[in-house]
Amino acid sequence: MSELENLKVRQQELLDKIQEIEEQCQGVENEHNAQKVQELNKMQAQLIGSQNNLKQQLQSVQEKLKTIEREIDKLSSTATDKILEAIKNQRWYFFKNKQHILMDKTTGILWANLDYFPYIKGSNGEHYKLDEANALLKNYIIDYFPNWLLPNKKDLIYIMNESCPFYNTHDFRKGCCWIIKEGYATDLTNNRFTVGRLIPCNYSLIQDSDYEKNVSENNPLYTEKERLQFTLDLFKENELWPIFDDAEITDLYKKIYFEKPRLLQALSEVETQLAQCEEVKTITANLDYTTLLNKYDIASIDKSIIKYYEAVQKWIDELMEYLADFEQQKESVIQDCNQIGLQLSATYKDDSNLTEAENELLKNRQYYFKDKLALGMNKIKANLLKVKQQADDIEYTINEIDDGDNAIYELAQLEKKERASFALIAENTAKIVNKALQKIDFFEHNRDFIVKAVEVWSKWNEDYKVFKTKQYEELKHSCEEDDIEVEVWQKWYADWQKLRFTIEEKLQPMIARGLKSDIEAKEEQETPIIMQAIYVLNDYKIAVDNFYLEERKNIYQQYVFQNCGDLQEKFEVEKELYARTMNLQKALQNIIFNCKKEADKIFILRWIDNLIDIQINEIIQFVTDNNLEQISQEVLNEFAKLKQKNYYMYLADIKAYSQEQANREKAYNSLIFKMRKGLMKK
Repeated sequence: MSELENLKVRQQELLDKIQEIEEQCQGVENEHNAQKVQELNKMQAQLIGSQNNLKQQLQSVQEKLKTIEREIDKLSSTATDKILEAIKNQRWYFFKNKQHILMDKTTGILWANLDYFPYIKGSNGEHYKLDEANALLKNYIIDYFPNWLLPNKKDLIYIMNESCPFYNTHDFRKGCCWIIKEGYATDLTNNRFTVGRLIPCNYSLIQDSDYEKNVSENNPLYTEKERLQFTLDLFKENELWPIFDDAEITDLYKKIYFEKPRLLQALSEVETQLAQCEEVKTITANLDYTTLLNKYDIASIDKSIIKYYEAVQKWIDELMEYLADFEQQKESVIQDCNQIGLQLSATYKDDSNLTEAENELLKNRQYYFKDKLALGMNKIKANLLKVKQQADDIEYTINEIDDGDNAIYELAQLEKKERASFALIAENTAKIVNKALQKIDFFEHNRDFIVKAVEVWSKWNEDYKVFKTKQYEELKHSCEEDDIEVEVWQKWYADWQKLRFTIEEKLQPMIARGLKSDIEAKEEQETPIIMQAIYVLNDYKIAVDNFYLEERKNIYQQYVFQNCGDLQEKFEVEKELYARTMNLQKALQNIIFNCKKEADKIFILRWIDNLIDIQINEIIQFVTDNNLEQISQEVLNEFAKLKQKNYYMYLADIKAYSQEQANREKAYNSLIFKMRKGLMKK
């Protein structure tokens, strides 16, 4: 069965499943509606597929999709009405896909599911103290919901009634003590206690919304159905699968809001593939060698050495022809790509001014760019022709045997020689061709980024060589003018070099991420996020260079003749460098929070992680190496804790992230002050 036939079979399977769901949702009495929805679903999937192939018609297609979706919603009213009726009759909701939480429909507040949450301590049933409760919730994340809080008295009292699922099983009755936000435990009689049970709540679903007012029975603005729809929308928007009192409604909800959208997505993908298969394309950037291979009788070819060399010759000719057609079609793109290839083609030569590690870094960076971007079409063609030459050699050998006197024996010897199967040769040579075609195609679709990336690579290489020569001489000359000892300023340069090398290591991983795909932005900007991050890192690099060339000497001269001057100097240097590191982090903040996907935010944080901690590590190591007993262990412990803090838990809120940055900077400077103060007591 061909690929096209397989896709059509898969398409029909998906359509059958969608129709089955629609029939279950609509009921027998609405058979005509179910059929109509089925047709509309197919049209919707086809339109979604068209979006991928006809981007210039995107706006028109989206309007049609909206119209179809409205019609589907209208025809699906029977099923929706059943779900809304179930919502009307039910206040509390557990969730199939979020088993650790419970939601109160009337407020939208999430509560911990006490069947899973440790509302009392340990097996002995001990109660929590207030500080213990706060400590437990500080970093508590469950079912991907962070920011769990102690409830206020009003909210706790509101859920303490017989309708609550925990009323009988977890003693919500009057007389039980629960920790609340106001700072004490309550039994609803206003008595105060120092300990109590713990049921945290979460406002994530309704944050900054009027949900509670919208669903209130006393709201005169909305009809009953509209009020119920707010709750249904809350479930849908947060991908929650509620458990209804009626199991059939729970299953119906799953079919409409979980299974059906996934089937529609799968169907649209099949429609897209079908459109691509049925479209007449002579040349593509992805050679489907299996289609070409269908013309060859592989089993017969591998049994006959004559058929074998003839098939290899024909196969290579087909690939060469395919390459030639593609080159002609993409002539201008290939010319631009080859210009970049020239920049990358030179063999890296070790620079005597660089260390072995530095040469290795620059060499590997050049190899990476060359491997990813340089076409090398002539080399690819030469490799293909080498394979054909080996097939030609077999033909030539057979012709020579035919002219000899011992043909049977010599043919037998030739036949016994090992050779790769024809299928393996076809697959491997097609891989070589595809790699070249995909590089050209990638370059065509990412031309601006690749050009910028190569410019950055070239500039950074030159900058590092300047750092090792011209800037080295500038520092040396500046220090010699003021009679600063060689061993002193060379130690400064060694520290500078260590930091610069760490910065250099950051370039290739970010470029590699950009070559995989763009980082999606919430707000599109002229400069892609990848390049923004690299430019910010470059600014940090310049700031570090300027510090060592313009300010490092002044700090030395300020402290050189003071008591414990060398130690005070070290702390001042790290304080100044940390200020520049914080500027780097602040500059990255807006970039991070403009990323659409959480994974990309985390990628950037991990990318820059060791630079953020570099001054903290330096201080800890310095104190350890110098055995500074006058620095209290308490201060050292606080410094070590700074390193353990991370920003990942603040990625949902830019304000919280900014505040944590400010707190960390303030704590760092405060601890540096305490260390320096400790030195003065010596």
